[in-house]
Amino acid sequence: MSGTHAPYRLKDDLLDEAARLGRGLLPRIDAFRTRQRDDGTVPAPDADDRRALLAIKDEAARWFAGHGRTSQADALTADIDDWLAAGLDTPPHFARCRDALTAPADGDWAAFLAPVQTTNSVPPVGRRLEFFLVRRKEPDALPELAVHYPHPKNNCQATVLLAGSAGLTRGNCIVFFPENVAAHDKVAEQDYAIFFFSKFRRIHETFALPSARAVLTAETVPPGSAGLDPEVCYQARSVWGYLHDYFHHQGQWPLDRHVKLKMNWFIGLLEELKVDAKTVLACHDDALVPYADEQIAMILLERMFRYPLDAHAVRNFDAGTGVFLYSWLRARRAIADGRGGGLRLDHERVIDGLRELVDTIEGMEAAVGTSAEYRAAAKELVRTQLPEGAEGDRYAFTDDQRTLVTARERLASLPPLRFAPAEM
Repeated sequence: MSGTHAPYRLKDDLLDEAARLGRGLLPRIDAFRTRQRDDGTVPAPDADDRRALLAIKDEAARWFAGHGRTSQADALTADIDDWLAAGLDTPPHFARCRDALTAPADGDWAAFLAPVQTTNSVPPVGRRLEFFLVRRKEPDALPELAVHYPHPKNNCQATVLLAGSAGLTRGNCIVFFPENVAAHDKVAEQDYAIFFFSKFRRIHETFALPSARAVLTAETVPPGSAGLDPEVCYQARSVWGYLHDYFHHQGQWPLDRHVKLKMNWFIGLLEELKVDAKTVLACHDDALVPYADEQIAMILLERMFRYPLDAHAVRNFDAGTGVFLYSWLRARRAIADGRGGGLRLDHERVIDGLRELVDTIEGMEAAVGTSAEYRAAAKELVRTQLPEGAEGDRYAFTDDQRTLVTARERLASLPPLRFAPAEM
């Protein structure tokens, strides 16, 4: 571990701190967030709501200051005071908190408190008050990997979730970006991207693998990500995270220079598919990439068999990537009808299909010269696999694409996952 702290002592101290937070601050936050609407507002706020938020402010500010994070303590105090002055029935604006957070060094810790959108968490999902305490833990292979895949602006942090409020410790949210924080202004540049990769293994094994097994023939389900040791799974997922972000920063329209443009739904969908496809190809082609089979299995199963399970898949960005990829590979017979039911996944044809997909997307990107042309070309390409949907929907499922949600009802009936401190 490359951090400046002694890793074992730091880990022990943080686990003790996580336990103390679970007895004090976190129950207060969880109680308050139940009073909030999806936009962060508190309907008909009363004196009890004000007292509850003031108590959270005082306790959290003392905690941040007591642990050497005085800038975060000051930012939290100012943001809460402003919200109270404006009225809790107005949307919260926590830009100070958002901007006061700095990415921790490897081995160090970070904590955060603000109204945050916890994507893929247990409903209701909105910009509710959330807290997390994490320890950054980059994959052991990163120093050598970065020599061959040098990231120009690596602002992604692989972390272990040590403690958190309900939006983070229940359900499938594994990401935190500055744009998730409730604020009136837009994020101009993404200074950090925190991933709770310690949550990934249970999410993958609970949803992605069973969904794939319900669709594919048993012998063609990619085996690389099943039954992994927790530490191996964490390492593999963290390498995937690094390579995914590395490829975001390559090519003619790199993410760091075109953040707002990449937020376009159609461009963003193709961008996500492109960088994951390039990650799979790196795993397949380059013997220097560790955990290659594990990453390939994770990427294919998550994209095609977990993301489309979302109850609102036709409006969900990640679900759209999986449905697109499925149909793209179906058209190239990388996913074909099997004998006696089930679909067969042909690994070599998948690789060929992903090469063609990367070439197609990058060829489209090279052919456009303006943002308007890029948006139009991206939409045209997406529509080759995702047909127009009903009003308000981004696309509609074809009859064949509905195969992807074979296990949706059964998996949706499972109780939400709960994550204990430092659980891998």
